Amino acid sequence: SVILKSEVGKGTTIEIRLPLTLAIIDGFLVKIGRSSYVIPLHAVVECIDAPNDRLHVNGDWAGHLDLRGEVLAFLELRRVFDVSEAMPDRRSIVVVRNGDSLAGLVVDQLMGEYQTVIKPLGKLFKHLRGISGSTVMGSGEVALILDVPALVKLATDREGGHEDAQTSKLTELVSIH
Repeated sequence: SVILKSEVGKGTTIEIRLPLTLAIIDGFLVKIGRSSYVIPLHAVVECIDAPNDRLHVNGDWAGHLDLRGEVLAFLELRRVFDVSEAMPDRRSIVVVRNGDSLAGLVVDQLMGEYQTVIKPLGKLFKHLRGISGSTVMGSGEVALILDVPALVKLATDREGGHEDAQTSKLTELVSIH
């Protein structure tokens, strides 16, 4: 829908409302195992190498590392999504920001920028944390769009030792994806 509001001497406001199925985002495409995921580009701060000897995992899939003298909480997405394929020799960390908080997302492969149309997940998946939508790539493969605010909160809560009942809901996604 298009809504026009105009006031003489003040100007005109044009409001365009698009359904979610027409929303396009700039994303950063990554791979974990054979699956593809999209991280909204506005949340990406930087990408760094993930040397296994510098990653300190606390528990199942969260940990911390020293990033230029600062502690960076991270999520081992391979473990979050229960990927069983062999781990590559070289992995990367995508540092993401939500407000004032930073966290790292450990991924297998960086694929680069990717503009994508967001597809809603539907009623069955609306309560999942960590996933905000999906997209169909040119190859026909479905890629999940990561919910950066939820993942940053999960990483920083886990790193601080605070888990909540919602944590298990994210891991339930593993069997769905």
